[in-house]
Amino acid sequence: MSNAASAADQEHSDVVPLMVRSNREIDDLIRNMLPHFEGRETEHNWILRDKAIATFRSLAHGNAPRDFPQHFYSGLKSLLDGIVKVVNSLRTTLSTNGCLLVQDLARICGSGLDPSVELLLQTFIKLCGGMKKISHENGNVTVDTILQHVSYTPRLLQHVWFACQDKNVQPRLYATGWLKTLLTKQSRHKSSLEHGGGFDLVEKCIKRGLTDANPGVREGMRATFWTYHQGWPDRAAQ
Repeated sequence: MSNAASAADQEHSDVVPLMVRSNREIDDLIRNMLPHFEGRETEHNWILRDKAIATFRSLAHGNAPRDFPQHFYSGLKSLLDGIVKVVNSLRTTLSTNGCLLVQDLARICGSGLDPSVELLLQTFIKLCGGMKKISHENGNVTVDTILQHVSYTPRLLQHVWFACQDKNVQPRLYATGWLKTLLTKQSRHKSSLEHGGGFDLVEKCIKRGLTDANPGVREGMRATFWTYHQGWPDRAAQ
């Protein structure tokens, strides 16, 4: 995970911000990108998709989210299905660039990404169950980054709970870290977990992980349990 994270930081610093002067510039950029994402990926369109992803990353790093939020987020909504296609590409470079874009969007947009969170988490948790090491590592870092920056809702915990039950070991292993991230984040806003059945789900995840057939998952969940114990010692003691 640390290798993937450091690679992400490196890529993150290489992005040149694209500054725009009007809503219309954003609309024109998006309109020009959309055709590249139509249909299946081919030898002819994958490079165009990669360039479009790079352009949208630059746009996200520029002034558009701050100065023209309505048009920026409208553009993001239009491109979302295309971004998902890119993330699921068998071309590692293209898929990685899609992951880096979503990590950037989570950091830059924060709660602005909330409307897209359901589709994104489904996509990236599924990616974590894949066979390619670099893809599931990218998926892990992206899920963790999303969970750190979007608004907390009980649905986030539901996604972690589903991952804890996945037939593949990799999502179960990564879920121990995602739960730790959520617990660390919510320890400053404890009431959010205390309402909406949060504790029940947290404890189901922990119990499941501590009895997992895989020793790595059990070890990861032990570390997560102590994070839980730190924030909610009375609950954890039970």
